[in-house]
Amino acid sequence: MRLVCITRPQSLWRRYVLGLAIVCLTISAAHYFSIGAISGADADADASHISTRQVMLSQRILFLMRESERRGSPEIDARLASAIQLFETSHDWLTNRANLSPELRALYFEDEAFPLDYFSRRFVETARYSLQASGQVKTNMQNQLVSLGQQDLLVALSTAARLHQTRADAQNRWLHSLETIALAGAVIVLLLEALFIFLPAQVSVNRTIKRLERRGRQLTSSFNALRQRNAELLAARNNLAHAANHDALTGLLNRRALYDYLSRLEDGSGGEVTVGVMKLDLDRFKAINDSLGHKAGDDVLIKVARLLLDQARADDLVARIGGDEFVIVMKAPKSVEALEQLGHRLVTAISQPIMIEDAACEIGASIGFTIATSAEATPDQLLIEADLALYEAKRSGRGQVFAHSCDLREEFERRRILFAQIDAALAADQFEPHFQPQLCTRTGKLSGCEVLARWRHPERGIVPPATFIAAAEEAGLIRQIDLIMVEKGLDLLESLRDRGYVIPSISVNVSPATLRDPNLSDRLLQEVLARGMTPHDLTVEILETTLIRSEDDHAILSVEQLKKAGFSVVLDDFGTGYASMSTLSRLLFDGIKLDRSLIAPIPNDRAESIVAALTTLSRSLDMRIVAEGVETEEQFSRVKAHGCDVVQGFLVGHPMDAEAFALWYDGFAAAEERRA
Repeated sequence: MRLVCITRPQSLWRRYVLGLAIVCLTISAAHYFSIGAISGADADADASHISTRQVMLSQRILFLMRESERRGSPEIDARLASAIQLFETSHDWLTNRANLSPELRALYFEDEAFPLDYFSRRFVETARYSLQASGQVKTNMQNQLVSLGQQDLLVALSTAARLHQTRADAQNRWLHSLETIALAGAVIVLLLEALFIFLPAQVSVNRTIKRLERRGRQLTSSFNALRQRNAELLAARNNLAHAANHDALTGLLNRRALYDYLSRLEDGSGGEVTVGVMKLDLDRFKAINDSLGHKAGDDVLIKVARLLLDQARADDLVARIGGDEFVIVMKAPKSVEALEQLGHRLVTAISQPIMIEDAACEIGASIGFTIATSAEATPDQLLIEADLALYEAKRSGRGQVFAHSCDLREEFERRRILFAQIDAALAADQFEPHFQPQLCTRTGKLSGCEVLARWRHPERGIVPPATFIAAAEEAGLIRQIDLIMVEKGLDLLESLRDRGYVIPSISVNVSPATLRDPNLSDRLLQEVLARGMTPHDLTVEILETTLIRSEDDHAILSVEQLKKAGFSVVLDDFGTGYASMSTLSRLLFDGIKLDRSLIAPIPNDRAESIVAALTTLSRSLDMRIVAEGVETEEQFSRVKAHGCDVVQGFLVGHPMDAEAFALWYDGFAAAEERRA
């Protein structure tokens, strides 16, 4: 050890440079060999994957060939041509590799009984030729392909895939061995460096430290370090105490501090005190995060927190309890009216545009509050009552201020029971589709049927949608009901068509939750194709309130995807006060459906003028127009005269279950035969 130790610490850098050079050399060598092994492993893995895909492609070509013969279409032929091209390209890549193993080369080119390269190219040429052939020639070619593809070719392709996989496994084993060798080499190098470089250096450093200890410097240094450490610990304790009770973003008190404050609340003499608890939730805040990013959302929360502090009294508590929810606790408020006035001031202030990074952010607020004495209510009860009032404020529209009352709790309990009943009805499969027929005004024939959801309650019978639709939306169950109506409506359409009924299509309503599903068009397409139907058999009806209430572009994107998939999309309840020309200009609807409130006044000159104007508008936009709520012959004749394409209403038929609709259709068909 004496021979390798140094006497002057200033010379340690030479040892470190030598050690660093050895480490770099070891890393570079390991990296060089690893890159080569990894590249070979990647190439063999790709070859194994492509060879395995060749097996699936050969069977896909056979499947598409049979589909082309059974129900030929340009789409199937295009998919078949694409599969043939992919099979040929993959085969060329596999056979042109420079490092084919002897086994693979023999299988592809030298096998006397079945050279895979020759028969693969023959398979491709035969498949392409069969695409152009017809009649018996095409059938013979397809039989030849099936015989070739399902026997020798499939076995040979599987053998090739196995050989490629074997080579990839061997390359992986070599890579693992190389990693083991590199690791062992690195360990040996580190041990040698520790023995001949770092250990002697450490010995030299220790000698120097001992000399410093004799001079008395270490004690002074340790004392200063200890004093600094104590100061850091004290600062850390203060920071932890602040963080435990404050929101990290806004600096307001957090939920824990809020509970502690409400639990200790009392007047100066230790008695009870009146307290008002106000809960605030921001409106349209999600749109800020989605459009401008979470940094802008954080800036909005900080400015709202400052605004709340400015509006509250000096002795009021302001807390952020999570997300975009805030709580203000007023000790001994003057009255309920004072709390309500504060709520309206906050709503007005928060509704003003907030400038974030040169962008005007427009949000709003909904507020619920309660008032009680500290002896009457626990912190949990106060917050629950304020939350119930906030919930009612959000249900009634944005920018509302609601006070808690016993009626709110009873209403909440009624809704909770209804939610549970709807959930149980879904589990018991009690929702069923009812068909309401639609007639073409020009031909008098059945144009289609609207599928309407009905709840068949075991005790109350048929429950109308007005009872459960809004509750299902609120409970987050409406999407399940929508999908059930699609499935059962298509099943009923398929059953009626099998019985010989001529029903051109059905239309279904979709809720905001359903429309925001990014996979909606794929789901509907799967449902119609599974029954041998096309997208033209299903029309999707959308309320414009659905688009207005969406705070993002998912609903609009779903409409565009539905159109691309081939479904007809109709704007429902047009004329109820929500529809706007901008909606018609942004989205390409196939039609609009006039609300029954426009049809009910007919005959009426003003109502008919509106219908005529809307009909002219729809014609110019190449949209069909449906008149809903037609109940009299005179209304039918007037909307027909004004150019409505389709009518729907009690004059034509009520919403009916499967049996009632079948009876209605039989009568309708019989009447149509008599007219003919």
